[in-house]
Parts: sequence; C-alpha cells; structure tokens
Amino acid sequence: MDGSPASRTFGRATVSLGIAAGCYALAMAVLGPTISLFLADAVRVGPELVGLYFTGCAVAAIAINMAAGRMSDRLADRRVALAATALAGVAGASVFVGVRNYAAVFATGAVLLSLNDAYISQLFAYVKEFAESTGREVTPFSSAVRSIFSAGWVVGPPVGFLLPAQVGFGPVYGGAAVLLLLTALLGRWFLPALPPPPGPTARDRAGSRLAGLRRVCATVPRRTWLLLGSVTAVNVANQIYLINIALYVTTELHLSAAPVGLMAGTCAVLEIPLMIMAGRLADRIGKMRVVAAAMVVAVMFFCLLPVAGSLPVLIALQLPNAMWIAVVMSIPMVVAQQEVPGGAGTASALYASTFTVAQLLAGAVTGVVTAQVGHRNVFWLCACLVVLALVLLLCRSGAGEQAGLGGRQPLGPPVAVSAVDPGVAVGEERPE
Repeated sequence: MDGSPASRTFGRATVSLGIAAGCYALAMAVLGPTISLFLADAVRVGPELVGLYFTGCAVAAIAINMAAGRMSDRLADRRVALAATALAGVAGASVFVGVRNYAAVFATGAVLLSLNDAYISQLFAYVKEFAESTGREVTPFSSAVRSIFSAGWVVGPPVGFLLPAQVGFGPVYGGAAVLLLLTALLGRWFLPALPPPPGPTARDRAGSRLAGLRRVCATVPRRTWLLLGSVTAVNVANQIYLINIALYVTTELHLSAAPVGLMAGTCAVLEIPLMIMAGRLADRIGKMRVVAAAMVVAVMFFCLLPVAGSLPVLIALQLPNAMWIAVVMSIPMVVAQQEVPGGAGTASALYASTFTVAQLLAGAVTGVVTAQVGHRNVFWLCACLVVLALVLLLCRSGAGEQAGLGGRQPLGPPVAVSAVDPGVAVGEERPE
C-alpha cells in the first residue's frame, strides 16, 4: 500500500470483504453440520426423513443457484445479489429458531437456505470482478478470500456441536441469523460498487430465446466441462470421506468421535496458509499443473487412510489432506470463471453446482458400497474417483491443445481476446 486514496479505498473494501466472508463462513460452519442433529433431536424425525431433507434441498439448490447466477449477471450492481442471498439465510435461520414442524423446516431449507447457498458463488463472482477492476491478480486474491472460509470452519463446527447441548438450537440459530444479517449489511453498503457488466452481445440476444440452463450448457467449452467433471469426481470422493470418516474412527479403530473434530480443525488450520501459497504459485507455473499435482497428493491421502491404524497417523494425514483441498477447492473456480461465457455469476453458480451434485452422488453411493466392503475399504473407492478426476484433466489438456489453448500461441491470425475475461487472450496463460 502506498497511502494513496485508491490504496486506502482498496484496503477498506478488502477489510469489509474479509469480514463479510468470515461472518458467512462462521454462520454456515455452525448451521450446516448441525442440521441433521436438529432434525433428529428437535424436529424428532427418523433417518429416512433426514435423508429426504438433504436430498430435496440438494436438488432445489442446483436449480436455485443456477437461476440466481444468471439473474445476478443482469443486475447493474452485484451487491444486491449478495444482500438478497444473505437475507434469505437470515429468514431461514430465524424460522429454525422456533419452528419444529417437518414440512415447514423442509420448505425453509429447500427455498430459503438453498438461496442462501448461492451467496458463496455470488461472493466469488464479486471477488473476480473486484480484483479485475482494481488491477489485482484474480487467482491469489480469490484464494486469500477462500482461506477465510477455512478459518470459519476451524471454529464453527465445535461451537455448533457444543452449544445446542448447553442452550438449545434456538439461540444457536439465532446467532447464525445475526451473523448472516451482518453479512448482508456489509455486502450491500460497505463494499464498493463495481462498473456494471457489459451489455449483451448480438450473439447473446440471438440466443436469449433458449432456456437459461440449455443456453449456458450450449456455450460452455468442452475443456471446461472436463474440468467440471474432474472437480465433481474429486468432490464425490471428499464427500464420501466426510460421511465415512467418523464411522471409520468409531467402528473400525474403536475410538471416540472427538478425534474427528480434532482432525477437521487441524485440516482447516493447515488449509489457510496452503491456500494462499497455492494462489500465488498457480499463475506462475500454470493453474492446471498445480491442480493435477494436488490430485496426485489426494490419491496418496486416500490410499494411506485404510492403513492408518492410530490417531497420531490420522492427524498427520491431515497435512496432505489440507494440501489437496487448498488447491482443488479454489483454483478450478477461477479457471471456470475465465472460461464460462455469460458472466462471473453464471460461471460461479455452475461451478458451485458441482458440489451439490457431488453430495447427491456421494450420499447414494456411500451406504451401498460401505455395506459391501466396510468403512475401511471405502477409501479405495475415493482413491479411484480421484484417479478418474486426473484422467479427465489429461483429456482436458488434449482438448486445450487441439483448440490452441495449451499455453502456446498459434502462428497466423492475431490472438483473440476472451469475451469472459478481457484481460486474458484466448489460448494465453493456461499451460496444461
């Protein structure tokens, strides 16, 4: 910082952005992990209805997130979308404070909390546009903001599981509502307005008669679909791990559930510096090279889990776990934002949908596979899924080279400028 007015404005905006991201992350880290417990203990429903809640909300979240992403790209001010999605979370958490009827809770989760889930894709769309408008590099700036979410997950889950036993779910969800209200206020009035997105091109207007999702899918490049498929595969592996690890620790290793919280907290703490470091390295040596290396580490992590027979080994394995998560959960999003036509909101929403799809697939697969092979051996399936993700990345590399996108500029006509990111030429910067 040089002390100029522009630097001071950037500093204030960055602080507001960090606080907003932190409040949202902490609220979600308290709210998300405790909903199954809330349904079982407070709403008093059985496992079938708990599963129905998460399945229904996941399906609704995909549609709502994509619709919110497309609509946000048409707004003159993305801060409106940030405030609206955060306020949906305020309303949802407030309903959970006092309502104990399953139908009402289900509707609240499927509509209000699914809309609130769209906040994160809107936030990272804003982060991209903010970095570009201030001349900052998108990848390290986005990774730094993403690290704030990891910080929230260091504190949130332990608090979320501890407090309901002491004060009940009402005060806990009331606190989450207050955090989300602060998130909405910061997003609307304390972040700077950005230049409005460019108007629709003739091609956009010609294609406006197509259905929204069909239009988006038709314009996404093949290499981007391969990236999204790779991210989905690795996220299915991660979701299977998250579903299975507590049962593995308690039933296979005969330990208490407390070490699982310690493992999660250790991983989240390690993610923060690793994510910032990965963001700085990615633009220097190539984003996809960093992602591919992280997936190799993920394969090693999942292959070591079945032979981990003690708590110290499981804690030590959180270092490679944090290494691959720090990369795969942040850098592919920046690549998708650069490659998906239609605006940063649409791109971020499409990327965020891969997580919801992964949750659906993991939930359907985990129970069946675990019943056949046991909690220990299910980690081999996770390793195979990451290998599949690596294969898709290799296919993407071949597709990029065929299209002249392998990091080499073809001879002949001048290089075209990307319609998604005016600062990046087509075929530039992405050695794969």
